Amino acid sequence: MSLQRLARKLPLTLAAACAALSCLPAVAQLTPNTQLDPVVVTATGYPQPLTESLAHSTVLTREDIERSQAIDLPALLAREAGVQLARSGGRGNATTLFLRGAPSSQLLLLVDGVPQTRQDASGAISIEHLMLDQVERVEIVRGNVSAIYGSGAIGGVIQVFTRRGAGKPVLDLTAEGGSLGYARLAANASGQSGATRYSIGVSGQQTDGYSTIDPGVYPVANSDRDGYRNLSGSASISHELADGHTLGLALAQSDGKLDYDSLYATPVDVQTSRTRLSNARLSSSNAFTAKWHSQLALGWQRDDSEAHESGAFGFDSQYTTTTQLASWNNRFEIDEHWRLSGGLEWQNQAIASDDGFGGQLDKSRGVRSLLAGAQGELGANSLQLNVRYDDVGGVGSKTTGYAGYGWQFAKAWKAIATAASAFNAPPLGYLYTPYFGNPALQAEEATSYELGLQYAANDQLVRATLFKSRVRNEFQYDFQTSTFQNIARTNNEGLELSYNGTIAATELAASLTLQDPINAVTGDRLLRRSSTLASLSVWQTISAWRVGAQWTYAGSRDDSGGVKLASYSVFDLLAQWDISNGVQLFGRIENLTDEAWQTVSGYPQPARGAFIGLRWTL
Repeated sequence: MSLQRLARKLPLTLAAACAALSCLPAVAQLTPNTQLDPVVVTATGYPQPLTESLAHSTVLTREDIERSQAIDLPALLAREAGVQLARSGGRGNATTLFLRGAPSSQLLLLVDGVPQTRQDASGAISIEHLMLDQVERVEIVRGNVSAIYGSGAIGGVIQVFTRRGAGKPVLDLTAEGGSLGYARLAANASGQSGATRYSIGVSGQQTDGYSTIDPGVYPVANSDRDGYRNLSGSASISHELADGHTLGLALAQSDGKLDYDSLYATPVDVQTSRTRLSNARLSSSNAFTAKWHSQLALGWQRDDSEAHESGAFGFDSQYTTTTQLASWNNRFEIDEHWRLSGGLEWQNQAIASDDGFGGQLDKSRGVRSLLAGAQGELGANSLQLNVRYDDVGGVGSKTTGYAGYGWQFAKAWKAIATAASAFNAPPLGYLYTPYFGNPALQAEEATSYELGLQYAANDQLVRATLFKSRVRNEFQYDFQTSTFQNIARTNNEGLELSYNGTIAATELAASLTLQDPINAVTGDRLLRRSSTLASLSVWQTISAWRVGAQWTYAGSRDDSGGVKLASYSVFDLLAQWDISNGVQLFGRIENLTDEAWQTVSGYPQPARGAFIGLRWTL
């Protein structure tokens, strides 16, 4: 979709959105309750009501996670505005997440505030191994926010919060089974004893899978089933030492084992991999005065990945990347309307790898950062300003900024405008991997601009956002020099629409993304990215039953080798039945119409499947 064609469609789309919005106060009067404003942390770095966030943000709570029946993080994110996935096979296979057209390498993933910065030559994050049984909530912030989080936040930030305890002791037990030999068991215990809160959980799942590569496209593939097993756990404890002073520790780990298919093998060769993700964070939150809130945190993240392939081109590889973090962040309440923030951060990023062909790498670097921000309201006007300085060892220093303005021109209506800059430091693997690393690589740089319109009232939240982003010095593998180079420029511009609300007794969530992600050098559409994305979820409560339907759509898109991937529409049916107090039966049919669809050429996605489970809360 060209910019001109998009521009012609925007007035009609916005007009239709505004016409629909104008009807909302009338239908909202039928809503029996109002629950509009969950809290979002990631948009500014500290808690604020979602409707006050100037960045287009989404909060997915534990209730949302359980209702969606999504198993892993990619499945949960797939229906959100601006999000598209490309997965090389079934569950546990390599997954690229695109947010506003930016790939995983240009996104920042945080787990309990700790960056998951993978430093190997893929530059990707292991999002496919993050299961949801141990997750309390997920926040999505779209658009570049490097001025808050530093390197990697070009397309946005996704933050995962593991489960916490509060109130009386609770034990959750879950069992589920279904198609393709799928089975899952999970348990989580949480609660509070005096000033101490705690949570501990463990979950295991496995699937026999299916042959994840199409032998009609790649006849060398092994046609056996490609299964996946995962064991995950988390634990957290916090203790309020005194009023306003809390010490907390959070631990999480996910261990995934995968059978996969290789393009460079024979039908009898075997390929397996294992990835273990570990995360820890120790924090001290202190209210030194009524207006000065401080948090000191130490974090640690490790990604251990190994792969084995048999055959003439077989190998055994191992990659370990780590991030160590120390941060000190402060928030100052100037008055009831204005807040200042500032902090220091230090990271140590490292990689130790052996590619199985004689290429070994052992490198590390430090990252030092200063950050400051201001946010406040003046009558109907709201303002957010952020600036951050990062000094990345071996790459250089970058200063990034964010400016946002909101105008509450009516009780339920807000107009929003933002401008921001961002950067992405090359992973250590891009710089130093034997044979194709390039130590002269410069950081990617980006700018973005947004215009938004928000309606928020009576259990209805609608957001329309026009966005435009440009990335310079983009990393790309150069086949002429056999190294990574800064040779690409990409642009994306478009419209995001998102809706969440309740009309009468029907709960609705919908999104529409119209975008034009292109290579600014050639004018070609970026690979595996659609110009149109859409989703719809509908839920109805009938006595002790809650039934729902979910629909996800992605338009056609180009893939490598001149392949055109067809558009797809995937429908899921879901149901929950509260059998008795604390006992719930749930189930779903995935891909109801048995759509044949692919997100990566030659790697079919799962056919229709049925799943049923039981959740017991004590």
